[in-house]
Amino acid sequence: MSGDHQKQYHFVIMAAQRAGAVNPLAAAAGVSHKCLVEIDGKSLIERTLTEIIASGLARRVSVSIEDEAPLKSDSYVRGLMDAGFVRFVKSTDNLFDSVAAAFTADDDAPAIITTADNALFTGEMYRFFAQGAESFDASAAFCRKETLLSKYPEGQPRFHRFKNGEYTNCNTFAIMNRKAVSAAAMFRSGGQFLKSSPMRAIRTFGLWNAIGYKNGWFTLEGAFRVLSRKFGVSIGIVDMPYAEAPIDVDNAQSLEMTTRIIAERKAAAEI
Repeated sequence: MSGDHQKQYHFVIMAAQRAGAVNPLAAAAGVSHKCLVEIDGKSLIERTLTEIIASGLARRVSVSIEDEAPLKSDSYVRGLMDAGFVRFVKSTDNLFDSVAAAFTADDDAPAIITTADNALFTGEMYRFFAQGAESFDASAAFCRKETLLSKYPEGQPRFHRFKNGEYTNCNTFAIMNRKAVSAAAMFRSGGQFLKSSPMRAIRTFGLWNAIGYKNGWFTLEGAFRVLSRKFGVSIGIVDMPYAEAPIDVDNAQSLEMTTRIIAERKAAAEI
C-alpha cells in the first residue's frame, strides 16, 4: 500500500470525540462518531484512509479513538485492520497524550498526523506537505486566507493574523523524529491552540510572545521560530496552495460544503 521511491510515514489519524459529548453530526446521521458520517456512501474516515493510501507515503496507520468498536463497525476500516495496515490506539483526554500514545516504538517516526474529518485532503496534498515537512523536525500545514476565499468565498470567517498575512491551519502535522514529539506538548491543554484562550496562548508562547501573536507582530514563520526555541526542535510551516486543504467537517455548513466539493470532483472525474 506504499511506494518504494520516497520516504514512508507512519500516519496517525485523530478520530476521538470530546469526552461526554455527542457530536451533533454523528447524532443526525445515526452513528456513534463523526468519523462514521457518510458522504456519497463512504464514511469520513474511509475517505481519509483512501487518500492516505493513494499518496503512496504510508507504511502503516494508527487511529486514535476511545475504543476500536467504531472502527470495526466500518467494513472498509475493519478490512485494513485485519490486514495489519491500520491499528487502534486508545485516545486520552488531551491531544498531546493521545499523539504520544501513538509513538511507543522507535520506528513510529517519521509520522504525519491528521484528523478523520479531513475528507477533502488528497494524496497529492499529502505528498506536497511531506516534501515541505522534510526541512524541519516538526511542521504544520497552513493555508493563506486568499487561497481559500478566492475559490470558496463562503469558507470560514476566522483566520490567524500575522505580520505577513492571514492564515488558517489545515489540521495536518508532521513529526520527523522522536525528539520532535515534544513539540506536540503545545496541545496538552486541548486542541487548536491558536484558537484558544489568552491564558493557553501565554502558557504556550510566554507572556511577551503571546502579546506579539495576538497583535500580529510576528510573521507566521517568526511565530514558529519562537516555538522552535521553546521546544528545542526546528518547527516550520508548509504553505499549502490548495483551497480545499483547510476545509474539514466541523458542522452542518462544512459538511454541506464538503459534500458539494466531493460531488463536483466526482462529476469532473467522469467527464
